[in-house]
Amino acid sequence: MKSFRTLGDTAGGFLMSAPPRSVLTAILWLGARTHPTVSMALMLVFLAAWIRGARDG
Repeated sequence: MKSFRTLGDTAGGFLMSAPPRSVLTAILWLGARTHPTVSMALMLVFLAAWIRGARDG
């Protein structure tokens, strides 16, 4: 378990706080029904918000 904590801290801490399941479900649902470019843009926006939220506290 210590290795996971070290890895999470090294990656900026955002890996230690998982997003809500509903958010992941919505992304998968939209990703399956849209153009691949839209899916990639959605994932990048979500990842940026997740990292920014972990940095802010």
